[in-house]
Formats: sequence, C-alpha cells, structure tokens
Amino acid sequence: MDIVINASPLIFLFKINRLDLLQKLFAKVYVPQAVLREIQAGSNIEAKELFSHISYESLEVKNLTAVSELLGRLHAGEVEVIVGAIEIGIANVVLDDGYARNKAKQLNLEVTGTLGILLRAKQLGLIDNISKDIESLINAGMYLSDKIIERVVDGDY
Repeated sequence: MDIVINASPLIFLFKINRLDLLQKLFAKVYVPQAVLREIQAGSNIEAKELFSHISYESLEVKNLTAVSELLGRLHAGEVEVIVGAIEIGIANVVLDDGYARNKAKQLNLEVTGTLGILLRAKQLGLIDNISKDIESLINAGMYLSDKIIERVVDGDY
C-alpha cells in the first residue's frame, strides 16, 4: 500500500524516533511539495533533517485549480496531500487535522493519522508498548484526548 503524508505526522514520527515505521508499513511514501516546503521553512531545525531518515517520493500536484479551491480552512500541505493522492490514484492519506481528515473522507480517501500508524504497527507486532509511544507523542506536543488514548491502549480502536 502507498500513502501520501502531511507534515505533522512526519514531524511527530520523527520526534518520537518512529519514522522507520513508514518504510515498514507502506510500499511508497509520497510527500507533496507544499509539505516539503512547510517542513523546510519551519523553525524546528531537527525536523528539517527528517527527510534524511526516510525514503520518499516527492509529489508535484498538477491541479492548481483544485488546490486553490480547497485552500482556506485547510493549509497548503493538507490540500496537496488530498489533491495529490487523487491525482496519482492513491486512496490512503495520512493527516492529523480533523477538518482535513473530514474533507479527505468526503472525497472518498482512506484516512489515518500519526496515532493510526502507531496502532497499525502495534497490530503487526512492530512495536511492543504503544502506551510508551503515546506518551512520547504527548511530550512532543501532540494533543490526544483521554478517551482516544484509553481506546487505543485497551485495543478498542
């Protein structure tokens, strides 16, 4: 399975030293140009180095009309993940923002996020203790509700 991924999942996986999961879980990882630019322009120096830690395909979105129509509530990276996935025929996207996830679902894309990647890795036996990774995500600045944490840790997700 191939994916198109947004900046926040890349950054959070990098911060908790779990970028390796992308290559273990997915055949190809596509990163849109807007996501590349967003990470390179960011203030987190370490995050700028994350691309040296994964194998990925750069994705240049062609349908600029669709991109401009979706901009507003969605950021450029989120829009290019959605439009780019549709353009190259990939059904799976990785987005953390709720509004972006809803928009992707409306366009018939399969959506997961950073936590979903960890959950899938746990289900496949690639990680032993998802609670530790969740704690690392929270320490890295990701907000996760107590309800979501409980469901994931209990295996109800």
